[in-house]
Amino acid sequence: MNPFQLVLKNMRQRALSTWLTLLSVLLGVALAIAIIILRREAGSLFGQKDYGYEVIIGKKGSGTQLVMNTVYHLDVSPGNIPYSMYQDMLNPAKFGRLARIAVPYVVGDTYKGKYRIVGTSTKLFGYSEDDGKPLEPDHVLEYRPGKTYELESGKVFAPNKFEAVIGSDLATLTDLKIGTQFQATHGMPRPDETPDIHPEIWTVVGILKQTHTANDRVVFIPYRSLYTIGEHAAGLKAQWYIANHLPPPPPDIDPDKIPVYTLNPDKTFNLLVPREMWEISAILVKTRGPWAADSLMYNINNGNEAMAVNPASVMRQFFDTFLAGPTLVLLVVALLVTVVAGVGILVSIYNSVSARLREIAILRALGATRSRVLLLICLESSLIGLIGGLLGILVGHVMAGIGSFYFDRYVGQGINWISTDRYEWIYLAAVVVLALIAGLVPAFKAYRTPVATNLVSG
Repeated sequence: MNPFQLVLKNMRQRALSTWLTLLSVLLGVALAIAIIILRREAGSLFGQKDYGYEVIIGKKGSGTQLVMNTVYHLDVSPGNIPYSMYQDMLNPAKFGRLARIAVPYVVGDTYKGKYRIVGTSTKLFGYSEDDGKPLEPDHVLEYRPGKTYELESGKVFAPNKFEAVIGSDLATLTDLKIGTQFQATHGMPRPDETPDIHPEIWTVVGILKQTHTANDRVVFIPYRSLYTIGEHAAGLKAQWYIANHLPPPPPDIDPDKIPVYTLNPDKTFNLLVPREMWEISAILVKTRGPWAADSLMYNINNGNEAMAVNPASVMRQFFDTFLAGPTLVLLVVALLVTVVAGVGILVSIYNSVSARLREIAILRALGATRSRVLLLICLESSLIGLIGGLLGILVGHVMAGIGSFYFDRYVGQGINWISTDRYEWIYLAAVVVLALIAGLVPAFKAYRTPVATNLVSG
C-alpha cells in the first residue's frame, strides 16, 4: 500500500473528524474567495474607468450623488439645472467647441414607484432629434467604449410624442411590452403613501438590447414629454407668467389641471411652457479629447449654474473611500478564519496521531522509516487543506454568484462571479502550505514515536 492509499484509509477511519476539519477549511477559503471576487468586481463595477463619456454636468453639490443618480439610478437627484446649459453644449460659440456629444437627462418619476423613468433625447440611441435619422457613428453616445444602445425590437420614441423605450430587464420583470400603455408615478412613494399618478399616458414602442448596466431597468421617454405633466410645469409656467407680467395660476388649483400643452391630431404635442423655463437633471458629455474634458470641467465648475465631474474619478474615489476599506477588513477576517481552520487541522491530526501510536509503531516495525512516517502525516494535513481549499473556491464563487444576483437586483448590474484570477490560486497555495505547517507538529510527534514501547503497550 503506497503512502497516498494509507492517508486515504486513515482519513476514512476518522470520517467525522476529517469532515469537520474540511468544513472549517472550506468556510475560511470560501469567505476569502468571495471577498476577493467582491473586491475585484466592485472595483470594476463602482470604480470603473470605461465610461463612454468623460463628463457629467448637474446641479452643484455632491459629485458622488450626481454620478450615482445619473449612471446607476440610485439615490435622489441633487436638483435641476437650466436647459440653457444643454443648449450651450451644442453651441460652437460656447461649449460646443469642447463637447462633441451631449445628451440631456431628466429624472423624478417612476413606473409603479419602483423603476426609474428617464427623460432623454433620441440622440442617446443614435437618432437625430430634428429629423429622426440615424446619426454618424462618431456622434452617437457610447455607454461603454465601443458599445452603443441598440434596439432588440420596435423603434425609438418620437421626441414630441408620448412614447417610450424600455430596458431589456423590464420586458421580463414587468408587464411592459411593445404596445403597452402606462402612466408615470411621481417619485418613489413609501409603502404607506398613496402614489401620485400623473394622467398622461405613454406607449412602449421599443425594447433595448441588454447592456448589463443599470439602464436595463429604466424606462426612457422623450424629455420634452415630462414638461407636459402639469405638476412638473406648474412652477415653470407660474414663473413665466410672472416674468411676462401675467397673472399666475391660482395657488389652490390642481397642478394636473393646468394646461401646459396641446395635443395635435397626429398625437404630437406642443408645449406651452417656454423653452427658456425648461430644466434638466444632468447632461452626459463626450468631449473632443482629454484636454477638452479638463477645460469643460474647469469652466463649468467656476461658474454659478452647475458643476461638472468625471464619473470615473468620482467612482474610483467612492470605491477607495467606502468599499476598499471594508472589503479589506472582511478579507482579514477571512484570513483569521483560515488560520483557525489551520489550528483545527493541527488539533485533529495531533489527536489522531495520539490515538494511532500503536499503528505507527507497527508501520515502523514493518520497515517504515521515520521520514516516511513524517511524510504520511504531512501528506494527510496537506490533502485536507487542498480538498478543503478547492471546495472553498467552489463555494466562494457560489457565494459571489448570490452577491451578483443582489447587485443585479438592486443596482441593475451584476458582477463576473465565474472567472478566477491568480489571487485565488495564490490563496489556495497558501492554505495548503498552512495545512502542511499545521501538520508538522503531529508529524514530529509521530516521527519520535518509540517502536518498542508502543508495540508492548498495544
